[in-house]
Amino acid sequence: MENHMLPWKKKLTERRKVWLCQQYHAPSNISQKRIFYVALMRLCLLWVVLVAPFVVCEGENYCYANLSNPYTMFSTYTPYEYVREKQVHPVKIPQCKPLQLWLLSRHGTRYPDEGTISRMWTLPELLDQIASNHYILKMGNLCVQDLENLRKWTPQAVSTVAMSLTSQGYKDMYKMAQRFKIRFPSLLNKSYHPDLFEVQFTNTQRTTLSAYAFIDGIFGTTINVKLPRPNPGDKLLKPHSRCNAWIQEVDKNEDTLREKMAFDSSEHMRSLIQAVSTRLGFKHELSHSYVDSMYITCRFEKAWRVKELSPWCAVFSEEELKILEFRDDLKYYYFLGYANEINKKVGCPPAKDFLYRFSQLEMGDAQPAGVFYFSHDTVLQLFFTSIDIGKDEVPLTHSNFEEMRDRQWRTSILTPFAGNFAAVFFKCNGNESHKVQFYLREKLLDMDGCDEGLCDWSYIKQKYNSIIKKCNLDFCELKR
Repeated sequence: MENHMLPWKKKLTERRKVWLCQQYHAPSNISQKRIFYVALMRLCLLWVVLVAPFVVCEGENYCYANLSNPYTMFSTYTPYEYVREKQVHPVKIPQCKPLQLWLLSRHGTRYPDEGTISRMWTLPELLDQIASNHYILKMGNLCVQDLENLRKWTPQAVSTVAMSLTSQGYKDMYKMAQRFKIRFPSLLNKSYHPDLFEVQFTNTQRTTLSAYAFIDGIFGTTINVKLPRPNPGDKLLKPHSRCNAWIQEVDKNEDTLREKMAFDSSEHMRSLIQAVSTRLGFKHELSHSYVDSMYITCRFEKAWRVKELSPWCAVFSEEELKILEFRDDLKYYYFLGYANEINKKVGCPPAKDFLYRFSQLEMGDAQPAGVFYFSHDTVLQLFFTSIDIGKDEVPLTHSNFEEMRDRQWRTSILTPFAGNFAAVFFKCNGNESHKVQFYLREKLLDMDGCDEGLCDWSYIKQKYNSIIKKCNLDFCELKR
């Protein structure tokens, strides 16, 4: 029978036998050993079934499985359903009529890459030991329900679905489109035509399917909707990917991750690793790799099934989840945010696009009623950096977690799954003939210099004048 066991189960079985032999003086005779092991294992199994449910764990007053509002701010893996605008009603501005809705959106919820999926498949080898730690060694402090949920857990992804859009991801985009249609019926309550609606997406399955899900949500069908093929060298929706200067100065620069690596060695992270290890009943500290795999699995599974709990989220306290969230924010701040000046330059093409289109509308030129772009968190973060969204007065560093708890640069808010930015251009009667609204995750942005989220177009042109005049990627080819 053992020849047909999965390798990790075989290792666990052998490990359990070694441990039992260390605890008891097992008979030396082979046949006696077999009888001894069978009897002992039956006793252990009977104990787990009859007694374990009544074992009082050290932390039983806290049970993740019973939380009605668990922490779900998971950086770029945050489920969109938990951070989007909940109120949906038609936008009505006196004496104003919307002329265009411009949207830049991240794709919906996806599966991880193959390497991450492989890491998820390393976690089952811990499950038996976690159970033994609690029920036999009487170490660890997970509650019974959290332990039971872990016992039932199996990996939920395989390599064949790597980086693909999930069913929840399709729903993210479909429902978002329907809500925008409710808000702006005069723009979106029309039949599809390529002259009325411009759609563009990057050359991946997850952005392609996100675009079609969005179109499906607005028009109720994708039949007879022919969208343009993506351009692999797209400088609008992937400006960084072919920018040699950015690749050298940021992407391939080891200093980019210096602050994040320093935080990995901080007291916050050391205490977190120790706390998780103790909570699961281990005398030794678990590796960073194991803890990372638990956190990754927790985040993805919550995003895939927004109404369910991932058993692996139970191994972290809320404070620990906030520490891990800051750790990711720190990484992205230096990789895509304000820490590197070049990020502001490489992220400007989408901003220049909506500013140009609104200028065309101001002059009376024809423009689509809807412009819909579907890209990635990388592009959205660079874009936000270029237009000063999510900017803090104090830089994020490995040593200021406590001071930056209320930071603006928070990727859970800026780029969750399906995270999006919308700009709406209005023609109005009155002294200011045109106005603009901005939406982040469908929530109206009340930007400085605007009146409760309604901005004079003249002010926006002045605010982003440098983008209008200077945004280009010529600098990208200066370094090779």
